Amino acid sequence: MDSDELQLRNRVKLRLLLAGVDKDVVEAVDDDTPVINLHREAFLWSDAPRMTVKEIAAEVGLDVEVCRRARMLLGLPDPGDLAACRVEEVEAFRGLAAGVEAFGPDPVLHFTRVIGSALATVAEASLSVFGRSLADTKVEMCDDEFALIAFDALELFAVVPTVLASVARLQFDLATTRMSVGMEPAQHGAIAFVDLAGSTEATVQLGADVVSAALSRFETRAVELAGAHGGRVVKFIGDEAMIHTATLEGAVEVAMGLVRHVHDDLVLRSARAGVASGELIGRDGDWFGTTVNRAARLVERARSGQVLLSGEGGDQIDGAIARGRLRLRDLPDRQEVWRVRVS
Repeated sequence: MDSDELQLRNRVKLRLLLAGVDKDVVEAVDDDTPVINLHREAFLWSDAPRMTVKEIAAEVGLDVEVCRRARMLLGLPDPGDLAACRVEEVEAFRGLAAGVEAFGPDPVLHFTRVIGSALATVAEASLSVFGRSLADTKVEMCDDEFALIAFDALELFAVVPTVLASVARLQFDLATTRMSVGMEPAQHGAIAFVDLAGSTEATVQLGADVVSAALSRFETRAVELAGAHGGRVVKFIGDEAMIHTATLEGAVEVAMGLVRHVHDDLVLRSARAGVASGELIGRDGDWFGTTVNRAARLVERARSGQVLLSGEGGDQIDGAIARGRLRLRDLPDRQEVWRVRVS
């Protein structure tokens, strides 16, 4: 090992010590040591003894089977009777126990599943930021150089829980403004589906990296436009965006803005959209019902650069041209439809 390599190795060892890795373990580090795993374990967790699910449940006053189901719904493996749970889990399950006491186990377990899915996405997205930054550098590096960059990324992750704490309150505030909170899950609103055309062909011709960057621009613009019109992106389904707003007009504006964005993008080919307003059924942050089905069927019928819309007030949308009452797949009655040509 030359002097530069020795210097790198010493920097790696110092970072491990600062993260809390035992000195004897650090001294034994060699080329085969999984230093990133050592750093992650020490940085994220205390050295307190692991706990069983039963011990966590007893600590927070929660039924052990409810506690076990909650861990699994969070996306965590069931350890059985093994002491494999982190002591840091206790505070999370204390909050869960308070929710169960207030609302009962079933709705809280549903909510737990939503949290687990959302935070798994956040965690994987955090790693994607790291991966993309490395890909952009296009610089070859040795294992110790990579380890130091990985240490930086992991330690920067420490800000994510702080960000989430503030953003969760902001999003809850917005959601209570956007949605009518009551006993019934049904409420009036609008759904837009915006579908990209030709992304598969573009991937073949231009490469996955180029198209991935374009899709990221599309998704970013969708979130921006939805927020600007008092709505939100419910989800991305492949190369299609599903957006919820309170009004038909707002959903049409978001759809038109996204179709224009795709038209002006140098990589993406074209887009089309379907928008419908009416009664919506809300569940776990998603939307269901006939109105959602209408929007989905309309996007199937739309042509490139076109928005098809249906719902009360459709005749008031600027530039809308009546298409008459159309038969849409899987819907029993003909629907009054309007067309807006965007590009």
